[in-house]
Amino acid sequence: MAGLASGASRRVAALRNAEALQEGKVLFVGAGSSRYAAEIAAEWFRGWKLDADVRSASGVGGPPASGVLLVVTQSGATRSTLRLLDQAGVAGIFRIVVTNEAESPAAGSAELALITEAGPERAIPATKTFTSALVALRVLGLEWASVLGRRPAPSGTPDDPAGVLEDAVARESAIAARIAAIEIGGPWFFLGSGIFSPLAREGALKLMETALLPAVPVPAGELAHGPAALLRPTTPVVLLSANDPLSRSEERSLAAARAAGAPVFRFGGPGIPAELQPFAVAPALQLLAFCSGRKLGRDVDAPRGLEKAVRDD
Repeated sequence: MAGLASGASRRVAALRNAEALQEGKVLFVGAGSSRYAAEIAAEWFRGWKLDADVRSASGVGGPPASGVLLVVTQSGATRSTLRLLDQAGVAGIFRIVVTNEAESPAAGSAELALITEAGPERAIPATKTFTSALVALRVLGLEWASVLGRRPAPSGTPDDPAGVLEDAVARESAIAARIAAIEIGGPWFFLGSGIFSPLAREGALKLMETALLPAVPVPAGELAHGPAALLRPTTPVVLLSANDPLSRSEERSLAAARAAGAPVFRFGGPGIPAELQPFAVAPALQLLAFCSGRKLGRDVDAPRGLEKAVRDD
């Protein structure tokens, strides 16, 4: 956050001076975890009355016809992303890149680059770079909305991602104890709707990458339908929700899990502003995958079958 603060004046000047940014229209592009970070950011941007869409880096098909291309990439070296940035440059589209690698080709090709400065990612499954990208995207969106006069009035609740992250990381011992106490197999089910939907997909991806366990993201209210037939005492269910009390559909899903003896985890809840819930939930999901992988004897920093960067053709 200190690194982002030091570049605030430069970013705000770019946001004010770039004609394309005055439209308030942005196409987010990313792959894997970067795409899920982009989907969360798009929810924020829409709340600030910015026109946001999200596409996969491998299936976007080309740059937008107008507005801004915003690429989220941990490594800044994904081939499909670099091709898209080159195409956008030829078409005269304003390019923004959020990356952890200041010297990457993606950062060098953009008109505006936000470097997360998270330091080297020691684990191949991106963890701190994911949450750092969320911080950078939130800061950028707030700055952009403010320049266009679209930022809502303060809610009175502190906007403190760092504090929420610290509280979430402090839950490690409780998560580790719960994982140690259950028998885990698969598949796992990750339930979430709205802003929790990309977090459910990210949680499932992290578990598959880190613990090498099958995992399925499901809309929060749909577990009680077909997927319930797969529930067993070894198929944990992870509910992501800030609802208090839970919605009827969420209650039905949890009832189906409990009836099958499936372990249930819940992350998110009251006491944290809705827009900051991703900062509370993402580290918990990462710790869930980490602790599960350790219990199963996996190499959680370099699991088999996973390369450092997505380098598709």
